[in-house]
Amino acid sequence: MRWLMVLAMLVMPACGVGAAVAGEGAAPNDDLLQALVAEALERSEELAALRERAAAAEAMVRPAGALPDPMAMAGLSNVPVGSGVQLDEDMMSSVMLSLSQEVPPGSRRRLMREAQGDEAAMLRAQVDDKRNDIVRRVKRAYIDAQYREEALSVAERNREVAMEMLATAEGLYATGKAMQQDVFQAQVRVSQMVDMVVMQRREREAAATRLNRLLYRPTDQPLPALPPLVMRPLGADPEALRARALEANPSLRAMAIQVAQAQKQEGVAASMIDPHLTFAFSYMIRQQMAMNPDSGNDMWSATVGMNLPWFRRRDTVDREVEAAQAMRRAMESEVQAMRNELPAMADEMLIDIGRTEEQLALLETGLMPQAEGAYAASRASYATGKGELLDLLDNQMNLYTLELQRAMLLAERERALAEVAYVVGGME
Repeated sequence: MRWLMVLAMLVMPACGVGAAVAGEGAAPNDDLLQALVAEALERSEELAALRERAAAAEAMVRPAGALPDPMAMAGLSNVPVGSGVQLDEDMMSSVMLSLSQEVPPGSRRRLMREAQGDEAAMLRAQVDDKRNDIVRRVKRAYIDAQYREEALSVAERNREVAMEMLATAEGLYATGKAMQQDVFQAQVRVSQMVDMVVMQRREREAAATRLNRLLYRPTDQPLPALPPLVMRPLGADPEALRARALEANPSLRAMAIQVAQAQKQEGVAASMIDPHLTFAFSYMIRQQMAMNPDSGNDMWSATVGMNLPWFRRRDTVDREVEAAQAMRRAMESEVQAMRNELPAMADEMLIDIGRTEEQLALLETGLMPQAEGAYAASRASYATGKGELLDLLDNQMNLYTLELQRAMLLAERERALAEVAYVVGGME
């Protein structure tokens, strides 16, 4: 039966892809949506956590290229065994104070600082992507709530229509112009529409719960009155959108920064073949011996040392360089794959938008006017006792199906449009 097909249509989630970036691609004067987007961004703990991570990475840029901490030492030197701690029995005994500083190559420290700067820049790009993702989810829930609101309105309106048909059938039956079967069939239709209204109310409540969760509100908080679904402007031609996807997508930008970071890390690994120097200075305080007037003079010493990385080059430096090179090549391949994927994704969604626009045009200019005319004619015919109730019921269900289909297509188009905005990093 057709009403079963309509019932299946109602329980299906509105299809389509995600939503867009805050304030971009929105319908004119849609202040409520903008307010909800701003609220979600302000309250999002995910976004706040990622911002703190970016701030932490930024704070570590300068330390990443700093010199290691200097080393200070103090101790006793050349104390004869068995004499306790006596520093005046041997002229070589002394209290020793020393200070040393390890100095890695300046190029290595510069690369480490720049690599940490890339880490901070990558996290900032991820902040932008997370922001866009939050807005996409808010808009997705918002569009679904709009669709459910409109579907409920259609169901309530058709419930009233079914009740009018029942009243007409009862009136005709009372005058002998209709059979009792007509009254029964009209009652069945009223029951079906009541069930659909109840189901749509539950779906609307579920959509409100999803939106409230994204806004960090109580899940049972009622939503304000939502504006009806409208067709939002595309905002740019397809070629410009494809180009923008390669220029402004935050995820792609983060991946490109990772490649730059990998190149610097490769340079750091290669620089490990260069030795680092260690400068040390020591000062020895000696006590004067009673029988040796020449004793008691303090002494100092200075040294320069370096590590010798060449002996284990094949086991350490060369392997680390190979690993860094492989990581860089992998990231470059991922970036190229993403650059190939983004325009294709935008094209697919633009095709979906075009398809839904054609279907909407067909519904609004062809199918729905015909269905409305057929319903009006069958209703007038049945009211005069000349038509069949089954024809009226079929025409009413056809019109109801088309009204729901229009709302679903409009929601699908808006989701696809919003997803385009997310993919391209926002649209003016």
